[in-house]
Parts: sequence; structure tokens; C-alpha cells
Amino acid sequence: MTDGERRAADIGRDARDLHRGLRLNLVGYALRLLYPLLTAVVVVLYGRRAFGLFTAAQAVLLLALRVCLLGLDKAVLWWVPRRAPGDERNGLYGVLLRVAAASGLIAAAVAIAGAPWMASWAGQPEAAAALRWMAVGLVPLAAMEVLVQACLGRRRIEAQIFIKEGLGSTALPAGALLFWLAGARESGLAWAFVAANTAALAGAALYFRRTFRDVPLPAERWAVPGELWRYALPAGLMETLNSALLRMDVLVVAALTDADTVGVYGVVVQVGSAIRSVRTAFDPLVLAIVSQIGTRPDPERLRAAFSRATSLVLATQAPIFAFLIAFSPWLLPLLGDGYGAATAPVVVLCAFWVGNGVVGLNSLVVLGYGHSGLAAFDVGATILAEGLLLLALVPPFGLVGAAVAVGLAFSLQNVLWAWQARRLAAAPLYDRAVLRVALAVAASFAAALVAGAAVWPAGAAPARLAGFAAFLLAGSGALLALRSRRARRAPGGSTAPAPG
Repeated sequence: MTDGERRAADIGRDARDLHRGLRLNLVGYALRLLYPLLTAVVVVLYGRRAFGLFTAAQAVLLLALRVCLLGLDKAVLWWVPRRAPGDERNGLYGVLLRVAAASGLIAAAVAIAGAPWMASWAGQPEAAAALRWMAVGLVPLAAMEVLVQACLGRRRIEAQIFIKEGLGSTALPAGALLFWLAGARESGLAWAFVAANTAALAGAALYFRRTFRDVPLPAERWAVPGELWRYALPAGLMETLNSALLRMDVLVVAALTDADTVGVYGVVVQVGSAIRSVRTAFDPLVLAIVSQIGTRPDPERLRAAFSRATSLVLATQAPIFAFLIAFSPWLLPLLGDGYGAATAPVVVLCAFWVGNGVVGLNSLVVLGYGHSGLAAFDVGATILAEGLLLLALVPPFGLVGAAVAVGLAFSLQNVLWAWQARRLAAAPLYDRAVLRVALAVAASFAAALVAGAAVWPAGAAPARLAGFAAFLLAGSGALLALRSRRARRAPGGSTAPAPG
């Protein structure tokens, strides 16, 4: 096989895997829709104060998770695609052993010292026991992360969609609902956290066994190779900083406001995650592809895979954002008194996530090429920027200020990613297909704005419906046009898949 034939085969495989990932993610979105719906019920049942305390405790535990993982989960995702066939289990059991030990120690520390402090801070000392249960859930959560990342290294994105995000995330509010119905109304949220993570670990273990059934056990089962450690340590610093960054807004809002406001902002964060998760759902697959390319750099293959992934992310995020613009003013107030205040910050935050979702894929080039230390620096710079922006914008502008601060900080981060990725690749990372998709999305939003404005005199409800319908019609027309163009350009007149 010539180099050209090998490149064409690799590009074809990358494209098939990305489109397969999109199809699976579309199925996964149905599971993701259950999460906010069930969460809404949980918020109503447990109340804003209890949910606010749970949100703050979860933020602390997810930060602790990054510490106990030591960066080994992300290193596994980078490591597995680079292994020769039959060597993919190398180092995995040693990683699991070290993560289990670290998570057990940190969970004990959080239970002994962290839970009473947080309960006292919230003015609910009786909640300390429930928070200690949440710390127990850290151990299965950490082990599940390692197993899922190993499966993703073999491009099995089902582990992310159906186990980590599907089973793990959906089981949390579902379990909280069941515990509430069973009468455990003080500890239900904490027990649900433990039960959901345990169920996710069981699912991940079964899927790991299936994914690696054709790979023999390594000769040194409990060793961790030095190359893996060298990537993991700065990656661990990056992920710890990134976890702090992702929860900083919640913690600052908690420090500057009250528990009720934190409960409202928790909804803002959860809805914003619906947009952000579209891009992050592609991260493991794209990182696995880029990591493999990094073993033998190929700018043409990298540009093809990167541009296709970017187009798919943008085409998928856009309709979700359009739906939120149209209908969040109706849906959020249904959560109860005070939740209507989440509408404006939801729209602002999601607007930033759409833009950052496109540019943010550049981080995977930096990580895939092995520069985890450089990535840690970028996240540290973003923490500094977001902290200053939150302190400046939350007091005068409240939750809208928090949303703007988060969006601007991540915009700065993604500019750094893009500059570094371009230098590492030594070639352009975007092709013209990305521009065509961006123009199609812009035209669809313009059509929605025009239609909504035209119908607005008839009332807000008809205007919102008309605007969203116009977006769907314009977007469908643009998608058909892109497919037609791609079909004309495909060799032999065959139809190749278009973004979205």
C-alpha cells in the first residue's frame, strides 16, 4: 500500500468513526434530555436550599476527583491509541490500582474534615452525615473514569455516551427521586450520588471486559510505564486546574450570594452543559484520532479529521441553542418561583459555549501531540482570568455577570489553544467545509430572527414558535445544499456524509 493509499484509508476510517460518533451521540441526547427533566423534578421535591448545598458539595468532590486521578485517566486515553496491536492493556491495571488507593485516601479525608465544614458553612450541621456518604461515592467514580477512558482509547464512544453520561448521570436524579419517594428526604441526594457512581462502575467494568477481550494480559500487570507517567503528571495538574475552573463560578456565586441563588445558578450550569456537552462528547474520539496521528504526523489527515469534527460540533450545537433561545423563557419558570431569573444567564452562557465549542477542539491537537504541560499552563491562565472576571462582574450584574465572566474566560483559553495548535500542526487546521457550515448556521439564525420579529405583534408565543420553525426550515435547506455539494464533489459521484 502506498503512502497516498494509506492516508486515504486512514482519513476514511477517521470520517466513519466521527460520523458513527455523531449518530451515537444523537441517541445519547435522548438520555441527556432525561437528566434536566429529572433534575427539575428533584429540585422541586428537595427544594432550592437542599439542591444548592448538594451542588456545592458535588463541585468540591469533582475537584477532589481530579486530584485522586493523578492525570492517569487522560493519560490512558492518549496512551491506548499509540500502542501496537495486542499491547493496549499495558499499564492499565497499574493505573487502576493507584487510582483506587488515591481515591480511597482522599474520600476518607473529605468525609472526616470536609463534610462537617461544608454542613456548618451552609448552616445545616445535620447534613454532615449525608455529605460523608457523598465522599464514599468518590471511589467508584474514579475507577469508572479510568475504565471509560481506556475504552475510548479504542474509539468505543459507547462507553462515554451510555455508561458515563447515560447510566451515571441519569441514575443520579432518578435515584434521588426514588430515595425521596422511599422517605429518605434528608439524605436522598447523597445516597443517589453513591448509587449512581456504583452502577456506572459496574457498567464500565463489563464494557471494558468486552472492549479488550481480544487483548492479552500484559506481562507486568501492575506496572505503569514511565512514558505514561510523564504525560499523566502535567495532565493531572491540567485536569485538577480545569476542574477548579469549571466549578469556580459555582463557588464564587456561593461565596457572594446565598444558597437560593446558588440553586438557581445550578440550573444555569446544568442547562449550559447541554450545549457544552455536544463538543465534549467528541473530545475523546478526536483525541484518540489526533494521538494516533501524532505518532506519524500527517497534516492532511489531521486537517480532514479536525475540520470534519468541527463541522459536526457546530451543526449539532446550533439547533439546541436555537431551542433554548426560543423556549427557555417558558420552561425555566416551571421549576418554581425565582427560576425565571435563570433565563438570561442561560442564553448568555450558551451563546459563549456555541462559539467556544468550535474553537475549543484545538485543545485536542495540543494534548494529542503530547504537550500536556503546555495545556496545564493554559488552564492556569484561564483560572486567573475567570477569577478576576467573576469578582468584577458578579456583584453588579448577578448571574448574568457570572455567565459573561465564564464565557469570556473560556474564550481567552480557546484563543490560546488555537494559536498553539496551529504552531504544533505547522499547517492550517480548517478547510472550507467549516466556513460553509458556519455560514449556514448564521443564515438559519438570521431567518429565525426575521420570522420572530415579523410575527411578534401577534404575541410572544407565536413569535417564538415561528422563529424556531424558521430556523429548522432554513437549517434543513442548508443541510440539503451541503449534502448536494458534497455529493457532486465526491469521487465517482458517490454521496459522502455531510456535517450534521
